[in-house]
Amino acid sequence: MLFLHLMILLLLMLVPLFFLLKNHYLNMLIVLKIMMLTSLVILLFIMNISLDSMLMFILLLTLAVIEAGLGLSLLITLVKITGTDFVFSSPLIY
Repeated sequence: MLFLHLMILLLLMLVPLFFLLKNHYLNMLIVLKIMMLTSLVILLFIMNISLDSMLMFILLLTLAVIEAGLGLSLLITLVKITGTDFVFSSPLIY
């Protein structure tokens, strides 16, 4: 039970960190991925891996993979266009 509370605390600490990291897209994607994996672990502990919860786990895992793929493709496209992942030097964002 202590582990579950620590994971929830970690998730709550990462949410403001995600909004504070506005300089680099890569840092934001890493924090977003850690938040998704933390929510997967919390879901596993809450649902205790029953047959009904496996559907929710697979759905959340699928969304995590989609989020990672889209984030990586957007980051690669931005680096190709601007040459850096630094937000404030990007001419696309004003």
